[in-house]
Amino acid sequence: MYRNSYVEINKTALINNIKNIIENYPDYKYYFAVVKGNAYSHGDILINDMISAGINYLAVSSLDEAISIRKYNKDIPILCFGYTSPKYLDVAYKNNITITIVSYDYYKLIKDTEFELKVHIKLNTGMNRVGIKKSEELEKVINEIKKSKLILEGIYTHFASSGVYDPYFDYQLDNFNKLTKNIDLNKIPIVHLYNSLGLVKHDKIKYANGVRLGISMYGFSANSNVPENRMLLFKLKRKIKLLGKKVSDVHINNNLKLEKVLSIKSEVIYITNIKKGEFVGYNAVHKAKCDEIIATIPIGHADGITSAFKYVKIKGKTYPIVAICMDYISVIVDDTININDEVTIIGDDITLSQVARNSGDNVHHLLVSITNRLPRIYVEKGEK
Repeated sequence: MYRNSYVEINKTALINNIKNIIENYPDYKYYFAVVKGNAYSHGDILINDMISAGINYLAVSSLDEAISIRKYNKDIPILCFGYTSPKYLDVAYKNNITITIVSYDYYKLIKDTEFELKVHIKLNTGMNRVGIKKSEELEKVINEIKKSKLILEGIYTHFASSGVYDPYFDYQLDNFNKLTKNIDLNKIPIVHLYNSLGLVKHDKIKYANGVRLGISMYGFSANSNVPENRMLLFKLKRKIKLLGKKVSDVHINNNLKLEKVLSIKSEVIYITNIKKGEFVGYNAVHKAKCDEIIATIPIGHADGITSAFKYVKIKGKTYPIVAICMDYISVIVDDTININDEVTIIGDDITLSQVARNSGDNVHHLLVSITNRLPRIYVEKGEK
């Protein structure tokens, strides 16, 4: 690492988070770790740490991702959420990859395979991306699989909403129940519906024995606990938004104690004094209102840093970012700051959640926007 800008990953925090989730929600048999997008930019290398904490299934977007992470563990089952081309079924089989049946037409393309390949059926309950949308198609697939070499291991759907402020969660759950009304779900080994948000917001669905952990593993509970002095206001807001709509109750707060796994660090490489009226950055984006000290930090747009990043921390103090380019950020500092001082871009009390609010984006997008130009440094600390 020749440039001292990097992503620091706290493996101990990741392990603690998974253990904490399983301890609080122990009624599932299968705990899927969603590790698509290079484990949400944390690194596929973490999968064995996840397994040591209690994860017993992995989930990815594509066969490419599955093969990429298979090199770290040869045994754990891996589910591909997305479409797997029929011409690569041999690759999936040889690497113990479970594929998703996304439609009856897709099933017809793979039904004559010679491979005893594990499959999960995806139901389209309202996201309208992929998945079977009609009960008669689902029943045909399930009945015909019995005559093939395919092994029906699971069935699942994706919820588009948490159901906190809208009725869409209940709409999708009702669709799932209608689609499977003639199916004995107890005969399907794995039924998984919830993601991190569904897990903390809703009671366990009786017939579900799997849950998919994504953002929560990495320290984001997908839920901000509401303080007691704001609880009444929260409930009133929800009641107004859902007026006249029949919806399930939700859990407002939970007992998860999650730690952020990822932080972004760099260092001061240059300091200059500028006079009132001088400019900093492309397009003279910052004009000094008084004499200022400007520190240059070697990290920028090419690393995933955007204008939504407003501050950094140096020596425990917060300093404003006033300019960002491809490779550098410029920060107003004071005379206590020196070259080579460590700079925290994300970490301490500067969180990705704050950056997401600044940008109107979400944490998922910001995480996967952190580019591979920043090396990942793995540390173990804060063991509980």
